[in-house]
Amino acid sequence: ENAVSALLSPLHQSTTPSAIRAAAARRKATLQDMHVYLRRLGLDLNDAPSPSSSSFSSQPPPLILHVTGTKGKGSTLSLCESLLRRHHNLHTGMFTSPHLVDIRERIRIDGRPISKENFGKIYWRGRLSH
Repeated sequence: ENAVSALLSPLHQSTTPSAIRAAAARRKATLQDMHVYLRRLGLDLNDAPSPSSSSFSSQPPPLILHVTGTKGKGSTLSLCESLLRRHHNLHTGMFTSPHLVDIRERIRIDGRPISKENFGKIYWRGRLSH
């Protein structure tokens, strides 16, 4: 609960015109931001083995599906996530935005919303690492 309260605090929300402009300016580098976030999770795409390397068969690169656009992203991701889990026996993680009721519904692991405990642990680990 503390992590959700902190995330929804004014510290994380743009409330003035200048703060909104600054937040919009930061969003122009979203592809670079995605690489930063993946590195924080220990998934550096630059270090992924190539299909011709000897370590590829023992450690395949992570499969990342990044869906953008204005309509249908959540439905598309839900369908893809379900197919990957049910028909290919893969473990999945999914992040969507915005949330409808609870911020934790944005993050699903293997088809289930992240627990309050895990959300709190991950939020504070990321927050305190900066």
